[in-house]
Amino acid sequence: MVKKHLAIVPIALLIALSLVACSAKGGAKAAAGQLKLGSDGMPVYSGPEVTLSFWSWVPGIDKAVAEFEKAYPKITIKWDNVGNGTAEYSKLITALQAGSGAPDVAQIEYQAMPTFINDGGLVDLAKHGANLVKDQFVPWTWSQVSRGDAVYAIPQDTGPLAFAYRKDIYDKYGLTVPTTWEQFAAEAKKLHDATNGKVYMSNFDAVGSGNGSYLLGLVWADGGSIWKLNGDTWTQTLDSPKVLKVANYWSDLIKKGYVGTVTTWTSDWYKALGDGEIASAIVAAWSPLLYANNLGPASDGQWRVAPLPQWPDVSQFTTGNWGGSTDAVTVQSKNILAATIFSIWINANTTATDLDWLNGGLFPAAVAGLQTKVLHDTSSKTDKYFGGQDVAQVFADASKAVDVNFQWAPWYNLTMTGMGQAINDAVAGKVSIEAGLKTAQTEIVKQAIQQNYKVQQ
Repeated sequence: MVKKHLAIVPIALLIALSLVACSAKGGAKAAAGQLKLGSDGMPVYSGPEVTLSFWSWVPGIDKAVAEFEKAYPKITIKWDNVGNGTAEYSKLITALQAGSGAPDVAQIEYQAMPTFINDGGLVDLAKHGANLVKDQFVPWTWSQVSRGDAVYAIPQDTGPLAFAYRKDIYDKYGLTVPTTWEQFAAEAKKLHDATNGKVYMSNFDAVGSGNGSYLLGLVWADGGSIWKLNGDTWTQTLDSPKVLKVANYWSDLIKKGYVGTVTTWTSDWYKALGDGEIASAIVAAWSPLLYANNLGPASDGQWRVAPLPQWPDVSQFTTGNWGGSTDAVTVQSKNILAATIFSIWINANTTATDLDWLNGGLFPAAVAGLQTKVLHDTSSKTDKYFGGQDVAQVFADASKAVDVNFQWAPWYNLTMTGMGQAINDAVAGKVSIEAGLKTAQTEIVKQAIQQNYKVQQ
Protein backbone atom coordinates (compact mmCIF):
# COMPACT_ATOMS: atom_id res chain seq x y z
CA MET A 1 0.00 0.00 0.00
CA VAL A 2 1.23 3.48 -0.86
CA LYS A 3 0.52 6.08 1.78
CA LYS A 4 2.25 9.44 1.72
CA HIS A 5 1.38 11.53 4.74
CA LEU A 6 4.44 13.56 5.64
CA ALA A 7 6.82 12.59 8.41
CA ILE A 8 7.18 14.98 11.34
CA VAL A 9 10.64 15.40 12.85
CA PRO A 10 10.36 15.14 16.65
CA ILE A 11 11.57 18.05 18.76
CA ALA A 12 14.33 15.93 20.30
CA LEU A 13 15.78 15.34 16.84
CA LEU A 14 15.70 19.05 16.06
CA ILE A 15 17.64 19.76 19.23
CA ALA A 16 20.16 17.07 18.29
CA LEU A 17 20.55 18.63 14.87
CA SER A 18 21.87 21.82 16.44
CA LEU A 19 25.04 19.85 17.18
CA VAL A 20 25.38 18.46 13.69
CA ALA A 21 26.73 21.61 12.04
CA CYS A 22 29.92 21.44 14.07
CA SER A 23 30.54 17.71 13.81
CA ALA A 24 29.45 17.23 10.20
CA LYS A 25 32.15 19.44 8.75
CA GLY A 26 35.00 17.48 10.17
CA GLY A 27 34.79 14.37 7.96
CA ALA A 28 37.44 12.86 5.70
CA LYS A 29 38.36 14.66 2.49
CA ALA A 30 35.92 13.66 -0.23
CA ALA A 31 36.70 12.73 -3.79
CA ALA A 32 34.95 15.52 -5.67
CA GLY A 33 34.88 16.78 -9.23
CA GLN A 34 32.67 18.51 -11.76
CA LEU A 35 29.64 16.95 -13.37
CA LYS A 36 29.72 16.27 -17.12
CA LEU A 37 26.76 15.18 -19.21
CA GLY A 38 26.69 12.76 -22.14
CA SER A 39 24.73 13.20 -25.36
CA ASP A 40 21.72 11.58 -23.68
CA GLY A 41 21.70 14.21 -20.94
CA MET A 42 22.79 11.74 -18.28
CA PRO A 43 25.98 12.21 -16.22
CA VAL A 44 29.27 10.69 -17.38
CA TYR A 45 31.51 8.86 -14.90
CA SER A 46 35.16 8.10 -15.61
CA GLY A 47 36.46 7.75 -12.08
CA PRO A 48 37.68 4.71 -10.14
CA GLU A 49 35.50 1.88 -8.89
CA VAL A 50 33.54 2.95 -5.82
CA THR A 51 30.80 1.64 -3.55
CA LEU A 52 28.11 4.05 -2.37
CA SER A 53 25.73 3.56 0.54
CA PHE A 54 22.14 4.60 -0.08
CA TRP A 55 19.29 4.93 2.41
CA SER A 56 15.76 4.88 0.99
CA TRP A 57 12.36 3.51 1.97
CA VAL A 58 10.94 3.45 -1.57
CA PRO A 59 9.38 0.01 -2.26
CA GLY A 60 11.21 -1.78 -5.06
CA ILE A 61 13.95 0.85 -5.40
CA ASP A 62 16.44 -2.02 -5.75
CA LYS A 63 15.19 -2.59 -9.30
CA ALA A 64 16.14 0.94 -10.35
CA VAL A 65 19.44 0.56 -8.48
CA ALA A 66 20.22 -2.57 -10.50
CA GLU A 67 19.65 -0.65 -13.74
CA PHE A 68 21.95 2.13 -12.54
CA GLU A 69 24.72 -0.37 -11.85
CA LYS A 70 24.35 -1.69 -15.39
CA ALA A 71 24.73 1.82 -16.76
CA TYR A 72 27.64 2.64 -14.41
CA PRO A 73 29.58 -0.60 -13.84
CA LYS A 74 32.24 1.20 -11.81
CA ILE A 75 29.73 2.33 -9.20
CA THR A 76 28.21 -0.21 -6.81
CA ILE A 77 25.23 0.78 -4.67
CA LYS A 78 24.63 -0.68 -1.20
CA TRP A 79 20.97 0.05 -0.54
CA ASP A 80 19.43 -0.09 2.93
CA ASN A 81 15.93 0.66 4.12
CA VAL A 82 16.61 1.88 7.66
CA GLY A 83 13.05 3.10 8.18
CA ASN A 84 10.47 5.50 6.79
CA GLY A 85 10.71 9.25 7.30
CA THR A 86 11.32 10.04 10.96
CA ALA A 87 12.91 6.64 11.65
CA GLU A 88 15.51 7.27 8.96
CA TYR A 89 16.04 10.89 10.02
CA SER A 90 16.77 9.80 13.60
CA LYS A 91 19.50 7.43 12.40
CA LEU A 92 20.87 10.02 9.98
CA ILE A 93 21.08 12.70 12.66
CA THR A 94 22.83 10.29 15.02
CA ALA A 95 25.39 9.41 12.34
CA LEU A 96 26.00 13.06 11.42
CA GLN A 97 26.52 13.90 15.08
CA ALA A 98 28.96 11.02 15.51
CA GLY A 99 30.98 12.05 12.45
CA SER A 100 30.62 8.64 10.81
CA GLY A 101 27.99 6.13 9.76
CA ALA A 102 25.91 8.35 7.47
CA PRO A 103 25.21 7.08 3.95
CA ASP A 104 26.57 8.68 0.81
CA VAL A 105 23.01 9.35 -0.35
CA ALA A 106 19.85 9.63 1.76
CA GLN A 107 16.19 10.01 0.87
CA ILE A 108 14.81 13.16 2.51
CA GLU A 109 11.30 14.56 2.12
CA TYR A 110 10.89 18.14 0.91
CA GLN A 111 9.58 19.43 4.23
CA ALA A 112 12.56 17.95 6.11
CA MET A 113 15.18 19.48 3.80
CA PRO A 114 15.51 22.84 5.66
CA THR A 115 16.28 21.03 8.91
CA PHE A 116 19.29 19.25 7.39
CA ILE A 117 20.36 22.25 5.29
CA ASN A 118 20.23 24.51 8.32
CA ASP A 119 22.65 22.37 10.25
CA GLY A 120 25.26 21.54 7.63
CA GLY A 121 24.52 17.87 7.02
CA LEU A 122 24.21 18.02 3.23
CA VAL A 123 26.63 18.73 0.38
CA ASP A 124 26.00 21.76 -1.85
CA LEU A 125 25.74 19.92 -5.16
CA ALA A 126 25.83 23.18 -7.13
CA LYS A 127 29.56 23.29 -6.42
CA HIS A 128 29.85 20.03 -8.36
CA GLY A 129 27.76 21.04 -11.35
CA ALA A 130 24.27 19.94 -10.34
CA ASN A 131 22.66 22.95 -12.01
CA LEU A 132 23.53 21.37 -15.36
CA VAL A 133 20.44 19.17 -14.88
CA LYS A 134 18.16 21.84 -13.41
CA ASP A 135 16.01 21.97 -16.55
CA GLN A 136 15.45 18.21 -16.41
CA PHE A 137 13.16 18.69 -13.41
CA VAL A 138 9.84 20.46 -12.93
CA PRO A 139 10.77 24.02 -11.83
CA TRP A 140 9.06 24.06 -8.45
CA THR A 141 10.89 20.88 -7.37
CA TRP A 142 14.27 22.48 -8.05
CA SER A 143 13.21 25.43 -5.89
CA GLN A 144 12.42 22.97 -3.11
CA VAL A 145 16.00 21.64 -3.04
CA SER A 146 17.73 24.99 -3.48
CA ARG A 147 18.64 27.83 -1.16
CA GLY A 148 20.02 30.83 -2.99
CA ASP A 149 22.64 29.56 -5.44
CA ALA A 150 23.14 26.31 -3.50
CA VAL A 151 21.50 22.97 -4.40
CA TYR A 152 21.24 20.42 -1.59
CA ALA A 153 19.46 17.46 -3.21
CA ILE A 154 17.98 16.07 -6.41
CA PRO A 155 14.16 15.96 -6.59
CA GLN A 156 12.73 12.44 -6.57
CA ASP A 157 8.93 12.36 -6.55
CA THR A 158 6.00 14.71 -6.06
CA GLY A 159 2.35 14.91 -5.05
CA PRO A 160 0.70 17.69 -7.09
CA LEU A 161 -2.96 18.20 -6.19
CA ALA A 162 -6.01 17.51 -8.34
CA PHE A 163 -9.72 16.83 -7.88
CA ALA A 164 -11.07 13.27 -7.81
CA TYR A 165 -14.79 12.50 -8.04
CA ARG A 166 -17.23 9.60 -8.29
CA LYS A 167 -18.76 9.84 -11.77
CA ASP A 168 -21.67 7.59 -10.85
CA ILE A 169 -22.64 9.79 -7.91
CA TYR A 170 -22.21 12.99 -9.90
CA ASP A 171 -24.38 11.56 -12.70
CA LYS A 172 -27.06 10.32 -10.29
CA TYR A 173 -27.52 13.70 -8.63
CA GLY A 174 -26.83 15.89 -11.66
CA LEU A 175 -23.67 17.43 -10.22
CA THR A 176 -21.23 19.42 -12.30
CA VAL A 177 -17.49 18.90 -11.81
CA PRO A 178 -16.47 22.21 -10.21
CA THR A 179 -13.79 24.43 -11.72
CA THR A 180 -13.95 27.05 -8.95
CA TRP A 181 -14.27 26.82 -5.17
CA GLU A 182 -17.47 28.87 -5.34
CA GLN A 183 -18.93 26.25 -7.65
CA PHE A 184 -17.65 23.48 -5.36
CA ALA A 185 -19.62 24.96 -2.46
CA ALA A 186 -22.77 25.29 -4.58
CA GLU A 187 -22.54 21.66 -5.77
CA ALA A 188 -21.87 20.56 -2.18
CA LYS A 189 -25.15 22.17 -1.06
CA LYS A 190 -26.99 20.52 -3.96
CA LEU A 191 -25.65 17.09 -3.01
CA HIS A 192 -26.39 17.65 0.68
CA ASP A 193 -29.98 18.61 -0.03
CA ALA A 194 -30.52 15.73 -2.46
CA THR A 195 -29.20 13.06 -0.08
CA ASN A 196 -30.40 14.57 3.23
CA GLY A 197 -26.76 14.88 4.23
CA LYS A 198 -26.02 11.18 3.77
CA VAL A 199 -23.36 11.78 1.11
CA TYR A 200 -20.59 14.32 1.66
CA MET A 201 -19.19 16.36 -1.20
CA SER A 202 -15.71 15.69 0.20
CA ASN A 203 -13.78 15.00 3.38
CA PHE A 204 -11.47 17.45 5.15
CA ASP A 205 -8.36 15.27 5.24
CA ALA A 206 -6.42 17.56 7.59
CA VAL A 207 -8.23 15.95 10.54
CA GLY A 208 -6.18 13.59 12.70
CA SER A 209 -2.53 13.50 13.66
CA GLY A 210 0.15 14.93 11.36
CA ASN A 211 -2.21 15.73 8.49
CA GLY A 212 -1.85 19.51 8.50
CA SER A 213 0.12 19.21 5.26
CA TYR A 214 -3.25 18.70 3.52
CA LEU A 215 -4.29 22.23 4.52
CA LEU A 216 -0.85 23.53 3.56
CA GLY A 217 -1.30 22.04 0.10
CA LEU A 218 -4.59 23.90 -0.32
CA VAL A 219 -2.96 27.16 0.80
CA TRP A 220 -0.09 26.47 -1.61
CA ALA A 221 -2.67 26.01 -4.38
CA ASP A 222 -3.87 29.55 -3.74
CA GLY A 223 -0.35 30.89 -4.21
CA GLY A 224 0.06 31.21 -0.46
CA SER A 225 2.95 30.29 1.79
CA ILE A 226 3.45 30.05 5.51
CA TRP A 227 7.20 30.52 5.82
CA LYS A 228 9.70 32.79 4.13
CA LEU A 229 13.47 33.11 4.54
CA ASN A 230 14.97 36.57 4.07
CA GLY A 231 18.75 36.39 4.46
CA ASP A 232 19.12 34.52 7.73
CA THR A 233 15.78 35.56 9.20
CA TRP A 234 12.55 33.58 8.93
CA THR A 235 8.94 34.70 9.07
CA GLN A 236 5.94 32.50 9.74
CA THR A 237 2.40 33.62 8.92
CA LEU A 238 0.02 30.86 9.90
CA ASP A 239 -2.58 33.60 10.39
CA SER A 240 -2.11 35.28 6.98
CA PRO A 241 -5.20 36.33 4.96
CA LYS A 242 -4.68 33.47 2.47
CA VAL A 243 -4.36 30.82 5.17
CA LEU A 244 -7.41 32.10 7.03
CA LYS A 245 -9.42 32.37 3.79
CA VAL A 246 -8.77 28.73 2.92
CA ALA A 247 -9.25 27.49 6.50
CA ASN A 248 -12.49 29.43 7.02
CA TYR A 249 -13.86 28.21 3.67
CA TRP A 250 -13.50 24.56 4.69
CA SER A 251 -14.64 25.22 8.25
CA ASP A 252 -17.85 26.75 6.90
CA LEU A 253 -18.53 23.72 4.68
CA ILE A 254 -17.95 21.41 7.64
CA LYS A 255 -20.37 23.37 9.85
CA LYS A 256 -23.05 23.15 7.14
CA GLY A 257 -22.58 19.38 6.95
CA TYR A 258 -21.43 19.48 3.33
CA VAL A 259 -17.94 18.10 4.06
CA GLY A 260 -17.03 15.19 6.31
CA THR A 261 -14.36 14.98 8.99
CA VAL A 262 -13.50 11.29 9.01
CA THR A 263 -9.97 10.82 10.32
CA THR A 264 -7.61 10.24 7.41
CA TRP A 265 -5.97 6.81 6.88
CA THR A 266 -8.42 5.01 9.19
CA SER A 267 -10.59 2.07 8.14
CA ASP A 268 -13.62 4.37 8.36
CA TRP A 269 -11.97 6.77 5.92
CA TYR A 270 -11.29 4.05 3.36
CA LYS A 271 -14.82 2.69 3.80
CA ALA A 272 -16.43 6.10 3.31
CA LEU A 273 -14.48 6.67 0.10
CA GLY A 274 -15.12 3.16 -1.21
CA ASP A 275 -18.80 2.88 -0.32
CA GLY A 276 -19.96 6.17 -1.82
CA GLU A 277 -20.35 8.17 1.39
CA ILE A 278 -17.92 10.73 -0.07
CA ALA A 279 -18.49 11.95 -3.62
CA SER A 280 -15.17 13.64 -4.32
CA ALA A 281 -11.76 14.36 -2.82
CA ILE A 282 -8.72 16.60 -3.05
CA VAL A 283 -6.00 14.15 -4.04
CA ALA A 284 -2.26 14.03 -4.69
CA ALA A 285 -0.62 12.23 -7.61
CA TRP A 286 0.00 9.16 -5.43
CA SER A 287 -3.67 8.91 -4.37
CA PRO A 288 -5.11 7.01 -7.39
CA LEU A 289 -2.90 3.99 -6.70
CA LEU A 290 -3.85 4.20 -3.02
CA TYR A 291 -7.52 4.20 -4.00
CA ALA A 292 -7.13 1.32 -6.46
CA ASN A 293 -5.39 -0.80 -3.84
CA ASN A 294 -7.65 -0.04 -0.89
CA LEU A 295 -11.17 1.17 -1.72
CA GLY A 296 -12.57 -2.11 -2.94
CA PRO A 297 -14.86 -3.18 -5.80
CA ALA A 298 -17.84 -0.93 -5.04
CA SER A 299 -16.16 2.10 -6.62
CA ASP A 300 -14.05 0.23 -9.19
CA GLY A 301 -14.22 2.10 -12.50
CA GLN A 302 -16.26 4.95 -11.01
CA TRP A 303 -13.57 7.45 -10.00
CA ARG A 304 -12.30 10.21 -12.30
CA VAL A 305 -9.74 12.99 -11.90
CA ALA A 306 -10.01 16.66 -12.92
CA PRO A 307 -7.94 19.81 -12.33
CA LEU A 308 -8.19 21.38 -8.87
CA PRO A 309 -10.89 24.08 -8.51
CA GLN A 310 -9.54 27.63 -8.53
CA TRP A 311 -9.93 30.80 -6.46
CA PRO A 312 -11.11 33.94 -8.28
CA ASP A 313 -8.03 35.98 -7.30
CA VAL A 314 -5.62 33.55 -9.01
CA SER A 315 -4.56 34.99 -12.39
CA GLN A 316 -3.56 31.65 -13.93
CA PHE A 317 -4.19 28.00 -13.14
CA THR A 318 -2.22 26.95 -10.08
CA THR A 319 -2.19 24.07 -7.66
CA GLY A 320 -0.34 22.86 -4.58
CA ASN A 321 1.59 19.78 -3.59
CA TRP A 322 1.18 17.12 -0.91
CA GLY A 323 4.15 14.79 -0.43
CA GLY A 324 7.36 13.92 -2.20
CA SER A 325 11.04 13.31 -1.51
CA THR A 326 14.56 14.02 -2.67
CA ASP A 327 17.92 12.24 -2.70
CA ALA A 328 20.65 14.18 -0.93
CA VAL A 329 24.42 13.62 -0.65
CA THR A 330 25.62 13.80 2.96
CA VAL A 331 28.79 15.58 4.02
CA GLN A 332 30.30 12.27 5.12
CA SER A 333 30.43 10.97 1.54
CA LYS A 334 33.97 10.32 0.29
CA ASN A 335 32.73 10.06 -3.30
CA ILE A 336 30.68 13.18 -3.86
CA LEU A 337 30.74 13.17 -7.66
CA ALA A 338 29.73 9.52 -7.92
CA ALA A 339 27.00 10.11 -5.31
CA THR A 340 25.75 13.13 -7.24
CA ILE A 341 25.68 11.12 -10.47
CA PHE A 342 23.67 8.38 -8.78
CA SER A 343 21.21 10.88 -7.29
CA ILE A 344 20.64 12.43 -10.71
CA TRP A 345 20.34 9.21 -12.73
CA ILE A 346 18.03 7.43 -10.29
CA ASN A 347 15.59 10.36 -10.54
CA ALA A 348 16.03 11.69 -14.09
CA ASN A 349 16.53 8.57 -16.20
CA THR A 350 13.18 7.33 -17.52
CA THR A 351 14.08 3.67 -16.95
CA ALA A 352 14.42 4.51 -13.25
CA THR A 353 11.34 6.73 -13.05
CA ASP A 354 9.21 4.06 -14.75
CA LEU A 355 10.43 1.37 -12.36
CA ASP A 356 9.81 3.60 -9.34
CA TRP A 357 6.30 4.36 -10.60
CA LEU A 358 5.50 0.69 -11.15
CA ASN A 359 7.07 -0.63 -7.95
CA GLY A 360 6.88 2.26 -5.51
CA GLY A 361 4.11 4.50 -6.81
CA LEU A 362 6.46 7.47 -7.16
CA PHE A 363 5.14 10.25 -9.36
CA PRO A 364 8.23 11.68 -11.12
CA ALA A 365 9.79 15.06 -10.49
CA ALA A 366 11.72 14.72 -13.76
CA VAL A 367 10.21 16.32 -16.86
CA ALA A 368 11.07 13.29 -19.03
CA GLY A 369 9.53 10.97 -16.44
CA LEU A 370 6.18 12.73 -16.85
CA GLN A 371 6.04 11.82 -20.54
CA THR A 372 6.68 8.07 -20.61
CA LYS A 373 4.32 5.45 -22.02
CA VAL A 374 4.53 3.51 -18.76
CA LEU A 375 3.24 6.45 -16.73
CA HIS A 376 0.37 6.99 -19.16
CA ASP A 377 -0.61 3.34 -19.60
CA THR A 378 -4.41 3.38 -19.37
CA SER A 379 -4.49 -0.41 -19.09
CA SER A 380 -2.82 -0.22 -15.68
CA LYS A 381 -4.69 -1.24 -12.54
CA THR A 382 -4.86 2.37 -11.41
CA ASP A 383 -6.25 3.80 -14.63
CA LYS A 384 -8.78 0.96 -14.93
CA TYR A 385 -10.00 1.83 -11.42
CA PHE A 386 -10.49 5.37 -12.75
CA GLY A 387 -12.59 4.24 -15.70
CA GLY A 388 -9.68 3.95 -18.13
CA GLN A 389 -8.76 7.61 -17.77
CA ASP A 390 -5.15 8.72 -18.25
CA VAL A 391 -4.95 10.03 -14.70
CA ALA A 392 -1.24 10.73 -14.95
CA GLN A 393 -1.86 13.41 -17.55
CA VAL A 394 -4.00 15.40 -15.13
CA PHE A 395 -1.26 15.26 -12.51
CA ALA A 396 1.52 15.96 -15.03
CA ASP A 397 -0.31 19.14 -16.01
CA ALA A 398 -0.84 19.93 -12.34
CA SER A 399 2.83 19.46 -11.50
CA LYS A 400 3.76 22.14 -14.04
CA ALA A 401 1.33 24.52 -12.33
CA VAL A 402 2.62 24.17 -8.74
CA ASP A 403 3.78 27.53 -7.39
CA VAL A 404 7.58 27.73 -7.20
CA ASN A 405 7.75 30.10 -4.21
CA PHE A 406 6.46 27.85 -1.42
CA GLN A 407 9.04 27.27 1.32
CA TRP A 408 9.37 25.03 4.38
CA ALA A 409 10.93 26.01 7.70
CA PRO A 410 13.27 23.90 9.83
CA TRP A 411 10.68 23.86 12.66
CA TYR A 412 8.05 22.28 10.40
CA ASN A 413 7.22 19.75 13.14
CA LEU A 414 6.21 22.51 15.56
CA THR A 415 3.89 24.01 12.99
CA MET A 416 2.28 20.66 12.19
CA THR A 417 1.64 20.03 15.89
CA GLY A 418 0.13 23.48 16.43
CA MET A 419 -1.92 23.36 13.24
CA GLY A 420 -3.17 19.89 14.05
CA GLN A 421 -4.36 21.01 17.47
CA ALA A 422 -6.13 24.03 15.97
CA ILE A 423 -7.82 21.94 13.25
CA ASN A 424 -8.94 19.16 15.58
CA ASP A 425 -10.22 21.62 18.19
CA ALA A 426 -12.16 23.51 15.52
CA VAL A 427 -13.74 20.31 14.19
CA ALA A 428 -14.69 19.37 17.76
CA GLY A 429 -16.34 22.78 18.21
CA LYS A 430 -13.95 23.91 20.92
CA VAL A 431 -12.71 26.97 19.03
CA SER A 432 -13.10 28.63 15.65
CA ILE A 433 -10.48 27.60 13.10
CA GLU A 434 -9.36 31.22 12.79
CA ALA A 435 -8.89 31.67 16.53
CA GLY A 436 -7.09 28.34 16.76
CA LEU A 437 -4.64 29.20 13.98
CA LYS A 438 -3.93 32.63 15.46
CA THR A 439 -3.15 31.05 18.83
CA ALA A 440 -0.99 28.43 17.14
CA GLN A 441 0.91 31.13 15.24
CA THR A 442 1.90 32.89 18.45
CA GLU A 443 2.90 29.71 20.29
CA ILE A 444 4.85 28.18 17.39
CA VAL A 445 6.92 31.31 16.79
CA LYS A 446 7.69 31.46 20.52
CA GLN A 447 8.86 27.84 20.51
CA ALA A 448 10.94 28.32 17.35
CA ILE A 449 12.75 31.26 18.94
CA GLN A 450 13.35 29.18 22.06
CA GLN A 451 15.04 26.60 19.81
CA ASN A 452 17.39 29.39 18.60
CA TYR A 453 15.83 29.94 15.18
CA LYS A 454 15.96 33.55 14.04
CA VAL A 455 12.30 34.36 13.51
CA GLN A 456 10.83 37.82 12.96
CA GLN A 457 7.90 38.44 15.30
